[in-house]
Amino acid sequence: MKRKLFVYQSIIFSFIVVCSQTLAQTATSAGLAPQHWKAGDIYADEHRWNTCHVGDMPLVISVPHGGRLKPSTLPDRQCLGVKGIDRNTMELAEEIEQAFIRQYNKRPYIVFTHLHRSKIDQNRDFDEATCGNEALRKVWETFHRYIDTCLADAVQKHGYALYIDLHGHAHPNQRLELGYLIGSKSMETLYKSEDGAQAALGHKTSMRSVAINNGMDVRELLFGDNAFGTLLQNAGIAATPSKQDPYPVEGEKFFSGGYNTRRYTSGSHPNVFGFQIECHFKGVRSEEDIPGFAKKFAEVTVAYLNRLRLPKTP
Repeated sequence: MKRKLFVYQSIIFSFIVVCSQTLAQTATSAGLAPQHWKAGDIYADEHRWNTCHVGDMPLVISVPHGGRLKPSTLPDRQCLGVKGIDRNTMELAEEIEQAFIRQYNKRPYIVFTHLHRSKIDQNRDFDEATCGNEALRKVWETFHRYIDTCLADAVQKHGYALYIDLHGHAHPNQRLELGYLIGSKSMETLYKSEDGAQAALGHKTSMRSVAINNGMDVRELLFGDNAFGTLLQNAGIAATPSKQDPYPVEGEKFFSGGYNTRRYTSGSHPNVFGFQIECHFKGVRSEEDIPGFAKKFAEVTVAYLNRLRLPKTP
């Protein structure tokens, strides 16, 4: 699959609305949703360094590390931190969008940054993301305002939102890593825990809002028959945590979730739950594997949301 700039590919089924920062300011974590958004619209900032695809289902995906643009007008990050990109994650998210459209006539909300990670890391707080460079504040804020706006719009229309921060890893274990904000040892403890420990650890996870709001067992949400990882495994996609592979064992590398997952599943977003997904390359992000994975991912996500049976709030 030849790499394409997704803006031009997406224009086949939608149109682009270029706007200023004030667009995203119509909704912030305060929960105000935009009244003028329509599914299929694409918003971009002045330089198209951040773009936002408007959806019509309770799924918001962000892609913070897939950008390739290195404009000379922006300084390189000089502080410590990873500066390599998560290869093909933008293309993967774009194909996931197309899979939902083809199979269900629905669209997820998707927020992309097109800037290379050597310029900005959109999964960090401002100081770490930009090395404290004020010249990049507007770029950083736009990306996060887009996410806030998407979540507010989804919650207003559906009562809740599933948030996924999409990444790529190069760990030896070829499986998806679902980051619920608890590390490997805590995940093992939760899996083996009695009710008391389960409650304490469950409130630290990125699934706490859906568990609290709907009286659900966090262990079932991470390791049960209807857990996202379990459904992925049933579809032939290796994933942890899941019923089949409940936690990484000692010595196995695992990403538990970062700034974006913490921010958007926190108490300031009481109707949002979700996780970070770290994708291995072969079988998922390689050009030949992206279409097949995207199709299965859409099917699993729809099944997952249906099995949660979440009520729509007024």
